[in-house]
Amino acid sequence: MADKLGLAVGDDTTSIMALLERVAGIIDNVQTCQTRMEERQLELENSVKTIQEDVVKLTVNHAATSSTVDKLLEKTRKVSCHIKDVRVRVENQNIRVKKVETTQEELLAKNKFRVVIYQDE
Repeated sequence: MADKLGLAVGDDTTSIMALLERVAGIIDNVQTCQTRMEERQLELENSVKTIQEDVVKLTVNHAATSSTVDKLLEKTRKVSCHIKDVRVRVENQNIRVKKVETTQEELLAKNKFRVVIYQDE
């Protein structure tokens, strides 16, 4: 019976050792997976930081561009206003020129100016 007990204890010991080796293998696999997950987490965090930095740069550039566009629009409005003023002045000047031309034509028609060329013999 002692032989049977020894064999049973030996079999149990072998089974326990095999089970412990499996558990150790599983734990090693879990630790390896955890290490890979931690590395991946660090990579993702670095990627997120890079993206955040790019977004901040983009925001700053957008603000600068927006400011520049606002200034250009304001200058465009001013130029447009000046162009309208100049257009009105030119139109008024054209009206005055036409009046002067009309007056000149009337004077020439009334007086019938003639140009005589005098030549000595």
